[in-house]
Amino acid sequence: MTDLDYWGECISQATEHCDLILTSEQLTCLAEAVSGGHDCYSMAFYSPPDSDRYADIEREWQQKYKTLKAEFDAYRGNAETAVKQALRQHRDDNVSIGEHGEVLRHGGRTERIQ
Repeated sequence: MTDLDYWGECISQATEHCDLILTSEQLTCLAEAVSGGHDCYSMAFYSPPDSDRYADIEREWQQKYKTLKAEFDAYRGNAETAVKQALRQHRDDNVSIGEHGEVLRHGGRTERIQ
């Protein structure tokens, strides 16, 4: 089935609903006109390609991830500073909090302090 056949069938069914009688030449002429109009549909009513939406979604989650990572890094930095003060460590000491809550001091060597 070609696109002209498709549009011809659509118009033929529409004319039946309206009780219109068209000759085959009239039906072909209308089908060609509708097909030409349909080719210009995307220019008249823009719809962006799917890739644009996918790019928007990816940009959104990357921004959310970046924001959450910055928030987490700030939280971790503040927690490490608070632990240094609570354990009376020198403020220049490099202290980190491990995955299971252990507190490590990093200097020339790494030692567990809590």
